[in-house]
Amino acid sequence: MSSGYYRFIFILCVLVGIIPQLNCGGGGGGMKLFPIFPSSSGIKGLHISDSAGNRYSSGSTLSLGSALISSSSSNTLKVENDGNFTVTLTGSPDAVSKSGIHSSQYVIDSQPASTSLADGDSSSFQISFQPSSAGVKSAYLIINSDDPNIGTYILYLKGTGTEAPAPSIQVSEGSFNFIPNAQTNFYAPSGGTSSKTITVKNSGDQDLIISNISLSGTDAGSFGENGSSVTVSPKKTYTFTISFNPPSVSTFSASISIDSNDPNIASYALGLSGVGTSGSVPQISVTYSDNNGISRDITSGTGFSYSFGSVFPGVISSSKTVTIRNLGSSNLDLSGTPVALSGTDPGEFILTQPSVTSLSPNTSTTFLIKFSPTSVGSKSATVTLSTSNGKGGNASSSVLDVSGAGGRRDIIVTWAHSKEHAVHMASGAYRVCYKKGSDFSAEGDSGVTCDTDVMYAGDPYTPNYKTITVSSAGTWYIRVKSFSQFNGTGSTFSKSIQAKVSSPGY
Repeated sequence: MSSGYYRFIFILCVLVGIIPQLNCGGGGGGMKLFPIFPSSSGIKGLHISDSAGNRYSSGSTLSLGSALISSSSSNTLKVENDGNFTVTLTGSPDAVSKSGIHSSQYVIDSQPASTSLADGDSSSFQISFQPSSAGVKSAYLIINSDDPNIGTYILYLKGTGTEAPAPSIQVSEGSFNFIPNAQTNFYAPSGGTSSKTITVKNSGDQDLIISNISLSGTDAGSFGENGSSVTVSPKKTYTFTISFNPPSVSTFSASISIDSNDPNIASYALGLSGVGTSGSVPQISVTYSDNNGISRDITSGTGFSYSFGSVFPGVISSSKTVTIRNLGSSNLDLSGTPVALSGTDPGEFILTQPSVTSLSPNTSTTFLIKFSPTSVGSKSATVTLSTSNGKGGNASSSVLDVSGAGGRRDIIVTWAHSKEHAVHMASGAYRVCYKKGSDFSAEGDSGVTCDTDVMYAGDPYTPNYKTITVSSAGTWYIRVKSFSQFNGTGSTFSKSIQAKVSSPGY
């Protein structure tokens, strides 16, 4: 089989929720390589149409709109043939199958009644979008066939799961947004008082009804609050004050609960930690911005995290900055190496220590964290900032869990069926080979990778698509060749196609 047997090659860069574009990468983009997928007026043969009559060629994306979480949105589709030949849908046991990261949130309710479509014929089937959580959900349909032009048909699905209208509570202090069961810290001289203004926001779509605000815990008597029952309209706020009144030089703890009609957080708990001090002492504050751009106070407590996302092995990520402030009245000790890495993969992350060893009152400094994976897969570690006097003159410890993934990019390669009939018999196969940075002409060329062959499996045609996975950015050159029982060395390669990858997909 010569390269002339490949009338076209389709290559898709797989990325959840994104319609394929020209290049792979760049802020979550996908790609479509040349030649461009055929339009409705292009190559004739197998395609899908929706109830409005819109036609979707192989490689298109069908948007299913929005659906409430745990609901179901049904769609009737038609698989049609407008070629001048009969097409058989060869998938087994189902003519239409699904795949993709969110495929479990799509259901194929019914299969096409007919799997043999003459020119002009169509057969309906039904799919449902059933989101189990909020956000964009992506998958794709696969229809294997003996269409001599299209071969394997792929339709991308995209839908959005949405929350039902409800109130939603958010609690903050200034620019710092708490998470449930987080802790806020107080410092005051023995016999003195300090206080904080707490803001409750209703970020939902219905009234938030606060029924009770109360203190509890071992040292609840050392704290006070002036909150009351109130109704907060959508997008509006309510404020109240928490005070700390230490009777001695010691540490104190309690908690405060905000009871409301939020369906997800009926009682919002916040830990209270107080230190009664004597004389001039430092008071540390440690903050960072999380993945949603929200400022978090991690001075004490656990449960705070940051994800660097997906980064190709051998690449160093951008920095995450953590800010240290001294809110006290004497110097904060940052000597030695106060920031340390521990946990499962500490060697996959890079730390830059604070630039000062002693932090004066009412000043700040920072340290940096970077992610530099050495291999693909999930990585995690724990960052701990320790001081000898940060907690009102006592030792302090601030913890941030970090994670990331050594990234990869999946590329789906699809080609037209070979005209060489022996490829579609026992021992027939296709082979996909690829190389980064430059083209190649033979499997043995330096830097060439060839994936496991796509073997004949008993259907009328050998499958004509393959997913390859790359783990670095650059331009990848891809070629396809075929094999049969009469040609064990394989055909000549197809013409090469370039896949430009700039960022990982997962």
